[in-house]
Amino acid sequence: MFRFFALLLVVGAFVGALYFSGNALEAWESPKEEPPAMPKLPKPKAKPKRHAQPVSNPVRHPKPAKKAPAKPSWLVELNTVCRRGKAESATFQRPSSPQGAVRALKRAIRLNTRMNDRTAALVERSGNEAAATRIRRLYHQEEPLLQRALSATEQGRYQQLPGISRSLLAVAKAENKVFARLGAADCTVSSADLQL
Repeated sequence: MFRFFALLLVVGAFVGALYFSGNALEAWESPKEEPPAMPKLPKPKAKPKRHAQPVSNPVRHPKPAKKAPAKPSWLVELNTVCRRGKAESATFQRPSSPQGAVRALKRAIRLNTRMNDRTAALVERSGNEAAATRIRRLYHQEEPLLQRALSATEQGRYQQLPGISRSLLAVAKAENKVFARLGAADCTVSSADLQL
C-alpha cells in the first residue's frame, strides 16, 4: 500500500546515491542554465453574454440534494489510513547523502510495514477475498524489494537500484489497480507518479 511513498524515497535515494557516487568519480556534468521563460500572451477577452429579460420572477423551490450511497466503514477507514500515511510520508526529507538515503529507507520500510499491515486487514474486512489475497501477495513481493534496496544502498551497490526501482514500480502499479477497483481513492496515485 505504501508503495508510492516508499517508491519515491527509493527513487530519491537512488538519484541521491548516484549523485554522491558520481560526484566522487567526477562523472557528473555541471548543470546547464535554463532558457529564459517565454512571456505569457494576454488572453482574448470574452464577449459579454446577452441575458434574456425574465418575464416574471417565479418562486423556485430548491430541490433536495441526492444523497450519495453510504460508503462501507472498512472503505472509509482504508481511505483514512492512506491519508494518514501520505501525511506522515510528507514529513520525510529528501536524502542529501548516502547515509541519509540509508536512514530514509529504514524509516520508509518501517512505515511501509505498518501501513501494509493496516491496509491488508481493512481489505480483508471488505469481504472481497480475491482483492485481499492479491494485495497480500503484492505486499509479499514489495517488502523484500525494499529490503534489497536498503542492502544495496548500505553496501554502495547503487547500480542495482534502477532494477529494484523498476520491480517496485511494477508492484506499485498492480497495487494501485487493486485499490482503484475497491474504490479506495486515497490509496491510489496517478499513473504519472508511477514513472521512473
